[in-house]
Order: sequence, then structure tokens, then C-alpha cells
Amino acid sequence: MSITAWNVEAKSFKNDDYGYVNIATTWNGKDEPLKPNRGLTEAMWSHESLYGVIGSKVGDFIEVHGVNSSWQEGIFTHRSIAEKLISLFSGLKINEIQWRENPLEHKLNNGKPRTKKAKWLPEKEVDIVHLYSDVYIDVCNPQPITTDFFTAIRDERPWFMCTRQAKEKLIKMDFENLKIIERTIQG
Repeated sequence: MSITAWNVEAKSFKNDDYGYVNIATTWNGKDEPLKPNRGLTEAMWSHESLYGVIGSKVGDFIEVHGVNSSWQEGIFTHRSIAEKLISLFSGLKINEIQWRENPLEHKLNNGKPRTKKAKWLPEKEVDIVHLYSDVYIDVCNPQPITTDFFTAIRDERPWFMCTRQAKEKLIKMDFENLKIIERTIQG
């Protein structure tokens, strides 16, 4: 048993430019993030990046970096983009973000006060939301896919995915910081 579809991910780079911000989700001491349909998504601006470089540019989509970040369902994007995608595709929902302040926004790693704005904070204020699908497909017992977007689940591990038709429309929209790859997930 398996599902083959297109995995949709945000990336904090464009071509060779790694100067984009990241988001860190906060889970209040839990090992895994809460499903987005259970309330607000808690998040903060991340001071770390998988690529070792982080900047202040805000792309169309924003990568999540942190412990178990691959377990975060959906993607983070601007409200206007999320609303546009919801109007064009089925299976998508928006979750508001409950912003937390990163402890390093005002203090350096050594505990001293920060004298200027951190380089990893966004260069401008942005209205970001959490875009996700609450249509779950169990890879071990797959059902027919009836929406453009869905969340594939195997052993509680989620993948934010779309159909071939949705992928083709997304590619034509030419968003930055969006990676769409074909993936087969074995049950």
C-alpha cells in the first residue's frame, strides 16, 4: 500500500540566495506539534536554519526549522496567498498564528542585550498564516483522493500533498520558496 502524489514544501532559499527567514513552531514541551485544526498554531521567528545561513527576506512561503519540523502539517504563507489558493483549490484551510517572541530577539546567546535588530528577523512586517489540509489519507489504508490538497499520514508522520492537476496550476503561479516534488510514501 502506498500513495504517490506531489509533496508541497516551503524552502528558505531561492536559487543560491539563502537569505530568507524561517519560522519555528512551538509545542509547549510536547514531542510533536498539535494538529492545526485544534486551534491556533504557535510559532516564532527562528534564529536557526538547516542551511547554516539565515536572513531577513520574506518569501512567498516560509520554511519551518526546528526539532521535528518535518512533522509540521501544512506550510506558512502570506494571508493573501493562502486566500487565493483556498479560492482555487479544494482541501485547504487557514489557521491563525499565535506569535511567540524568540528569546534571542532582545538578547544574544551569551545573555548580553542585543544592540541592534537581529539579522534573522523579517525586514518588514508581514501577515502570515498557517495553510494546511484537514483531509487525511492513511497510507496504510488509502482511500480515493477527492480533494486537490490532502495530508498523507503514516505512523502519525504527515506529508502535505497535492494532486498532479494542483501541482501544474501551482507551478504556473510561479511562487518563490515553494518546492513541489513527486513522492511515493509506502504504507
